Amino acid sequence: MGNLKVHDKLDIQAGGQAEVLDEFGSGGQGTVYKVSYNGKTYALKWYHPGVFKGKENDFYKNLENNISNGAPTDAFLWPKAITKVYNDQFGYLMDMRPSGYEELTNFFVGGRKQKQARFKSFYALCTAAINIIEAFRALHNNGYSYQDINNGNFFINPENGDVLICDNDNVSPFGTNLGIMGKQRWMAPEIVMGKNDPDKNSDRFSLAVVLFRLLFINHPLEGRYSTPPCMTKEAEQKYYGSAPIFVYDPSTSENRPIPGTDHNLKLFWNVYPDYVKEAFIRAFSHDVMMKQKPRILEKEWLDIFIRLRTEIGRCPHCGQETFYTFRGSHDIPCMECSKKISIANALQIKNQILPIFPGLKISLWTVDSSLEDIRTQVAEVVKNPKDPKLLGFRNLSQRTWSVNLPDGSQRPLPPQQVVPVRAGFEIHFLGGTNDSGIIK
Repeated sequence: MGNLKVHDKLDIQAGGQAEVLDEFGSGGQGTVYKVSYNGKTYALKWYHPGVFKGKENDFYKNLENNISNGAPTDAFLWPKAITKVYNDQFGYLMDMRPSGYEELTNFFVGGRKQKQARFKSFYALCTAAINIIEAFRALHNNGYSYQDINNGNFFINPENGDVLICDNDNVSPFGTNLGIMGKQRWMAPEIVMGKNDPDKNSDRFSLAVVLFRLLFINHPLEGRYSTPPCMTKEAEQKYYGSAPIFVYDPSTSENRPIPGTDHNLKLFWNVYPDYVKEAFIRAFSHDVMMKQKPRILEKEWLDIFIRLRTEIGRCPHCGQETFYTFRGSHDIPCMECSKKISIANALQIKNQILPIFPGLKISLWTVDSSLEDIRTQVAEVVKNPKDPKLLGFRNLSQRTWSVNLPDGSQRPLPPQQVVPVRAGFEIHFLGGTNDSGIIK
């Protein structure tokens, strides 16, 4: 059947026909069309002849199973329906991407035709990271691996960090591979070297690359050592497969950023808190990249990025975003104007100590991550309307808090009520005994 034309009609396996309305573009696997089906507009990915190299039946069956099982989360532009087979060709329908989303690549580069995309705020950037991590955590928990995580898979709304993940036809159950290996510069070393088929562990390496590039723009393995005059296939296998070196590996400076070309990387490396940098140093350490130690799980990435987003606030001097992270002192430097921000109190929740500042919001995940809720906020810090220097915690939850006072007494705090910030106060956010925060 070859390429499709406008007004061509295709039989859908579940019944009815899809009519081709327009062509969006073509890639290595197939061409994407705009189609109408059952009164709604969809995108149709139509595969090129011979792309599956004899695995057409396996690929078709895998798509059928994915459609039947449904998407792990709403972040995935998941296959909705599959066409019947026409001379070894077929395709699948997925929802259209709404306006306002940018391809991940656009956040890294810009040009005359395409302006570089920028997040509205650090808060939106962290939200995008959290949404990506949550999506792949759900995918892996449902027994799938993605197998081809790369820059072309993600569409992100720079205003709010909402994420849509496409190309989900490569998703397969654990232990199954249909010939998809991945994209150079995003694949795990063992995949580059042909030692393993893609699986959830290689997904986790690729996820770490995506997260690093979101925060630092540049690639984590590309510096002086891995930038030869001419990149050959043998060089690629070395720098991304057999002997990769992280640009900020603490044991060697061989692959440090190249002066004059890695401005973003060096700038942002000094901006983010140490616990973020330490996570990436571990994720791209030799032992982890070579699978001699386990890769960072999605749960730990969620802990890191939810904490990072929680610590974003406005500088009282310049009004710009900064990270309220303790660095050995209660005076926090603003990353924009460099002026000191004095913090009088902090909130300790389990092993985490959060500076208390106006606008701070505490998420349910921070209080109790076992509840698997990354979206609900349970508390926020507000100013006293009569005296802005006085701060208080507002109960954003639907539960009545239990507040223990320094004198040993206890008081309830119903939803939307405020308790003042006082050293020694202990707040039980969920009314239990293991969900408390202590004000210091």
